[in-house]
Amino acid sequence: MVSSLVATLLLIGSSAVVRPISPVSGPIIQHFVAPPCQRCAGHRGVTIATQSGQVVVAVLPGIISYVGEVAGLTYVVQVIRPGVRVTYGWLTPEVQMSAGDEVASGQVLGWTGEKTYLGVRVRGVYVEPLRYLGLSGTRLRGTGGVVVG
Repeated sequence: MVSSLVATLLLIGSSAVVRPISPVSGPIIQHFVAPPCQRCAGHRGVTIATQSGQVVVAVLPGIISYVGEVAGLTYVVQVIRPGVRVTYGWLTPEVQMSAGDEVASGQVLGWTGEKTYLGVRVRGVYVEPLRYLGLSGTRLRGTGGVVVG
C-alpha cells in the first residue's frame, strides 16, 4: 500500500496522477537481492523472461539520462524524479533516443532480447523495483503471459 502511494505521488506538483505501468510482459526469473554493502555481490533489480522483439516501455514519464553499453550489454536509464532513476537493461534502444530526451509513460524505449532487466535507484541506493514502483504482486494477463510481479 505504501509503495503504491509513493509511486503514485512521484509527480508531485503535477495536476495529473500518473500510476506506474509495467515496462514489459513476462515472468520474473531472477528477483532483487540487496547486496550487504555498496560493492558487494547482489542482484540490484529484477530479470524478466521475455521473447525477442517485445516492446519495452517507460514505467513513468521522465528524462533519459543514459543510453549505451556497460560490459557489452545495452541499458537505458531514466530519471523519473530528482534522485530516482529507473534502469532498463539488455535491450535494443529506440534508435533516435538519447540522453536529455523527455519520455512519456508508456512510450517505447526499445525492444527485448530473451530477458530484460529492471532496476531502481533512490539517491544512489538500489531498491526493490517492483515494490518501489507499486508493481509487486500485480498479475495482468494477456497475450504473452504474466506481467512482472
